[in-house]
Amino acid sequence: MNILIVDDKLENLYLLRVLLGSKGYNVIEATNGKEALERARETPPALIISDILMPVMDGFALCRAWKEDAQLTSIPFIFYTATYTEPKDKEFALSLGADRFLVKPQEGQVFLREVEGALSAGKQAGNRSNHATAALPEEKTEVSEKDFYRQYNARLVNKLEDKLEEIAQKNRALAAREQSLCEANARLEERVAQRTRELEAANEELEAFNYSVSHDLRAPLRRVEGFSQALREECGGQLSELGRDHLLRIGRAVGHMSELIDGMLELSRLNHGELLREIVSLSAMAEAVSAKLRETEPGREVSLCIQSNIVVTGDRRLLSIILDNLLGNAWKFTAKTTQARIEFGVTERDGKSVYYVADNGAGFDMAYAGKLFKAFQRLHFAQEFPGIGIGLASVARCIRRLGGRVWVESEPEKGATFYFTC
Repeated sequence: MNILIVDDKLENLYLLRVLLGSKGYNVIEATNGKEALERARETPPALIISDILMPVMDGFALCRAWKEDAQLTSIPFIFYTATYTEPKDKEFALSLGADRFLVKPQEGQVFLREVEGALSAGKQAGNRSNHATAALPEEKTEVSEKDFYRQYNARLVNKLEDKLEEIAQKNRALAAREQSLCEANARLEERVAQRTRELEAANEELEAFNYSVSHDLRAPLRRVEGFSQALREECGGQLSELGRDHLLRIGRAVGHMSELIDGMLELSRLNHGELLREIVSLSAMAEAVSAKLRETEPGREVSLCIQSNIVVTGDRRLLSIILDNLLGNAWKFTAKTTQARIEFGVTERDGKSVYYVADNGAGFDMAYAGKLFKAFQRLHFAQEFPGIGIGLASVARCIRRLGGRVWVESEPEKGATFYFTC
């Protein structure tokens, strides 16, 4: 005996296939209403079990078309849904001619009893008569169609409103959390101002707080992203162009916030961990970073000049972060420069070795150099050069931990040279 199951989620199809197959039913599958009609007209089943929320043609539209088809109208129709679960949803479904309305999930034995009951009732009823419907005046048929679309749209709008309210609740919770964090930050700053003699201890507390903040923000952020994705997948076809644009904006904002959180965590980690001093070849490290940069953009023509035999004693992890960011910075800001050139080398000032990364890229006005090594500070628009303002802040923290210092010399459109000691 053939049973047609209709669901756009493959895992749901699999569960039904296994359950029905255990009772010897032959299962035919479809992922939307349009496909289900095509399969049924080719091989009429003894029963159809359909989800409601599906792409192309949903379950309500499928049921209406099913009951209007002379070949299919007498075949029992069961709705099996996890989204449309309100009494009005059931009332509307049964008004379309559905024989059963089941809410997911159902226990296996309960579900099978419903299937057997629908099959038995279908056999007893035999072929349903369509004479009364065919005899209705044309005007009444038209009113019936209008009533269908009125109720159909009401059900869809209701579900969309539910989803939007869920998102709104999560946004309100996130806003409240952010307000709470702002208040906590204000209190923390006041304490630091009052205890200037305990500045180091206060800074350690602030780092721990930032780490906690970053983790606390992830949970509501994931919920915002999850509900936005669910709304896009489940109701995208019913949203207006403006609605879809709002969802895209939410997605971009979530992505940006996630990058900021990652940046906060990265900065926090740089202040912790034991320093392992060893002999490190900065030349070899710079060569490895350069090779990685070329792999990311193999089409770019950049002259990368790396001085050989530069060796220092320091923490390999922190030195790697320094070169990754300085060379990556130079690579990024020479993207719009013809005949781009990047150089890594060592010079001597006041009897000390000074290492540098120089480029002939965009450069900047030295009047703003004070912002350069602060977290989330940028001297260029993100549309010109992407980033969130963490790289140079990471460099400054690493060099501070190594006991060195970092500074820069630059002019607009003439590139920049970053110097550091360690």
